[in-house]
Amino acid sequence: MSKFKKVEKKMFLSSRATIGTKGRQKQQPDDPFRTEFQRDIHRIIYSQSFRRLRHKTQVFYFPQNDHVSTRMDHVLFVASAARTVARCLGLNEDLAEAIGLAHDIGHAPFGHQGEEFIKDEIIAKNKSLAKLMPNFSHEIYGLRVVDKIAKRDREKPGLNLTWEVRDGIISHCGEDYKTCKLVPGDKSENLSEIKNRADAGFPTTLEGCIVRLMDKIAYCGKDIEDAIAAEVIKASDVPPEISDKLGKTNGKIIGSFLESIIKESHNKDYIAISEEYGKLLHSMIKFNKENIYSSEKSEGYRKQAGQSIKLLFEELLKMYCKETKSLKFEKDGKTPYVYKVFAEYVDDMQDIYEDSDPEELVVLDFIAGMTDSFVVRSFQELFIPQATV
Repeated sequence: MSKFKKVEKKMFLSSRATIGTKGRQKQQPDDPFRTEFQRDIHRIIYSQSFRRLRHKTQVFYFPQNDHVSTRMDHVLFVASAARTVARCLGLNEDLAEAIGLAHDIGHAPFGHQGEEFIKDEIIAKNKSLAKLMPNFSHEIYGLRVVDKIAKRDREKPGLNLTWEVRDGIISHCGEDYKTCKLVPGDKSENLSEIKNRADAGFPTTLEGCIVRLMDKIAYCGKDIEDAIAAEVIKASDVPPEISDKLGKTNGKIIGSFLESIIKESHNKDYIAISEEYGKLLHSMIKFNKENIYSSEKSEGYRKQAGQSIKLLFEELLKMYCKETKSLKFEKDGKTPYVYKVFAEYVDDMQDIYEDSDPEELVVLDFIAGMTDSFVVRSFQELFIPQATV
């Protein structure tokens, strides 16, 4: 047992807390200063894939208001709240934080809309891709990102995270939004064989279950705050049953839910909120869907965003040569920047692809990792006429 497994046992953790790990895909010596899950936290936040979340959509594209959330803000909110709950329940704070930070690392550009574009316009229309991934969901793809694609600067791709964090990523969503009690699931060791949400089931740790519940709580209240800032709704539009019971600000909403989770989950082998608060959470999600997610400001450029992703995929697919694992273009002074970045990606990632992998997979991985702003910049560069004089 490493010195830090012993330290974890002395951290006032309950018998239900996750102590130590089942292991990593590639074993490595113990760290002299950090627990295994602390190491994962650092691997995640130093990765390029994580840092790109600051320019990926949460609800609204390209927010110019610094107080409106991006995907980066969301994962930080989830990680922070999950750590608080874990501490109060005597569970492993480091594990809860690591899962919270990485749970959305598989998100494509343009948020859930981008997820749908890739599923409907790329995977569904490419048989070679459909065989590898029947659809595209950010939690299943997130495991591929941390296992194969994410890299720290100038290091080889793949973060080699612990089994428990990988399990938390692939299992962080999927219930019907009415579930009030999350009982840890029981999975095989081979997470990489999971291809859809149904097979992923619940996380196998209580810390993973905290993140799964906090994910929805964190985005509900903040999406309302963002919609008010974006003038999509007014504060007075929020139903009294929500604001009167939970509070009128995001901080109070989060605090109300946390109190319920801690009370309902104390000394239990599951994570839960009360039935009353479960109904309030469902009401918030329903309100947001009807008044925020379908609004003109969140849906207004849906078609254009989808077309941008589709056309970029088709263009880059023409450029990639599977036999040489390189791009087929002339490298002169007028080479589009996106070609140069794609060429660098292909060079960096050569070892992660098998000979049997289709060309489409390489292009999909590159597109899915793009930020919203890089998609738009690349589209403009390739498809919008530029001044010549």
